[in-house]
Amino acid sequence: MQAYERNFWDPSPQLDTQQEIKLCQKSNDISIHHFTCDEENVFAAVGRGLYVYSLQMKRVIACQKTAHDSNVLHVARLPNRQLISCSEDGSVRIWELREKQQLAAEPVPTGFFNMWGFGRVSKQASQPVKKQQENATSCSLELIGDLIGHSSSVEMFLYFEDHGLVTCSADHLIILWKNGERESGLRSLRLFQKLEENGDLYLAV
Repeated sequence: MQAYERNFWDPSPQLDTQQEIKLCQKSNDISIHHFTCDEENVFAAVGRGLYVYSLQMKRVIACQKTAHDSNVLHVARLPNRQLISCSEDGSVRIWELREKQQLAAEPVPTGFFNMWGFGRVSKQASQPVKKQQENATSCSLELIGDLIGHSSSVEMFLYFEDHGLVTCSADHLIILWKNGERESGLRSLRLFQKLEENGDLYLAV
């Protein structure tokens, strides 16, 4: 083990690391149910929320504390800066990580994931770091899709780039989800190819 984080559930900066930590939240609110990562970020499901921690900036750059109505059970990264999550409430949601200019008066949530000790700074260095954070570009998690089909807890899902998304639930259903716009384009393309093969389609040059 190279580093660790102890009080990741608290978004406020910890001025005294020796101070006793008193938990006000329920255990589920601070439980890490699942996480994944890529070359730039760590994506974590904590309680009902989603958190994105930047490995380069060494702090949380985006979060949705109430991404679902119940515990988030599984998360995965999709292409084009997208993230998908499923929950005990039976919902499956797609999010997009979008950049936004951090307002100077808006606090930057450094507590969750000061990850593995990366985010902690000394009191002497806190002032310049604060100025850097005020001018930094942060991000937001925007909901772009809500897949409604399950009536009970969605335990897990698998994403296949060419075939779509497969979800499984406690309602005993396995659902295959497709990108409607992409599938419509593929069907149209196959139709034109079939007509051309049969000689029913003549393209004017």
